[in-house]
Amino acid sequence: MSKKSKYKFILEKAVHCALSAIEIYNKPDFKYREETFVILITNAWELIFKAKILKESKNNLSQLHVVDKNKQFTLKGQPRKYPIYSKNRCGNYKTIDIFNALEKVSKLPDTNIDKRLKDNIEVLVELRDNSVHFYNECPNLKKKVLEVGTATLRSFVTIANEWFEFDLSKYNFYLMPLSFYHTFEMDSFSVNKAETQVQNLLKYINLKEELSPSDETQPHNISLLLETKFVKSKSIDAFNVKFDNKADISVKVDAEQLFANKYQLSFTEDLIPKLKERYSDFKMDTKFWDIKRELEKDKAFCGERFLDIKRKKGATKKFYSTEIIKEFDKHYTRKKLTLFGN
Repeated sequence: MSKKSKYKFILEKAVHCALSAIEIYNKPDFKYREETFVILITNAWELIFKAKILKESKNNLSQLHVVDKNKQFTLKGQPRKYPIYSKNRCGNYKTIDIFNALEKVSKLPDTNIDKRLKDNIEVLVELRDNSVHFYNECPNLKKKVLEVGTATLRSFVTIANEWFEFDLSKYNFYLMPLSFYHTFEMDSFSVNKAETQVQNLLKYINLKEELSPSDETQPHNISLLLETKFVKSKSIDAFNVKFDNKADISVKVDAEQLFANKYQLSFTEDLIPKLKERYSDFKMDTKFWDIKRELEKDKAFCGERFLDIKRKKGATKKFYSTEIIKEFDKHYTRKKLTLFGN
């Protein structure tokens, strides 16, 4: 079995680090979510830069070592023929940080690092440093981590493919914003109320974004703006959405389309055929009409509208939601399924 190249080993570590960042961020109840994500994803970038350096240098590890600036000359004051590298407390060679790695990669032949990507990395490092050395407790900052993180993952996938032909399509390489932050919630929180360190961090990120606004057509971005949209589902199992603060949000809805989406069944053409097909003991007798009359009082099951939609005059017609069938299940017996061949 052939030994794996050093750069491939580092590349795999970078991918695993990024996946760990995503997995932790997407956990439903993780108390150190944003901080852990930026720490791990920043580390993933540093590793992928180092993997690129090793690949182009044919796995020369010394390309990652830190030169000891205090030992560049001999005792006689002559420049050393070979550099002396710094070691850490346990005697291992120190390796370059993310910015030095980025600078080295930028100087490699046929390797162009987009300015937006560089700015994204700088923002990530600032977020990481604030997470490690202080704390990031601010709704605006949590939202910003999601936007910056979404952009950086998109760039990471692009870089892995361009530099190493590493296909990440088999992974779910995205963040799930399980807690949604709406515009009115963000606007109601003044940046000036945050700690001074957080204020400075947000101002720094905003300045970067102003110089390079979010643009989905670009391969790299500092951040990608996220928008939450609610769409009407026709499924009877769909979640209901309710806005408690009506003054803070404005929603424009096509009333007729909303009615049609909610009440999909007409009485003769839809509801009755479905009930006859569904139940073995269904009859349009007094029992049925009594149940129907009672259910029609509830707007969750029945809606009524004018046949002349524009004028809203004249005769009306009742329509029914699919939810009403669940209520009929309480009163009638479902037909048993018959398997083929029995």
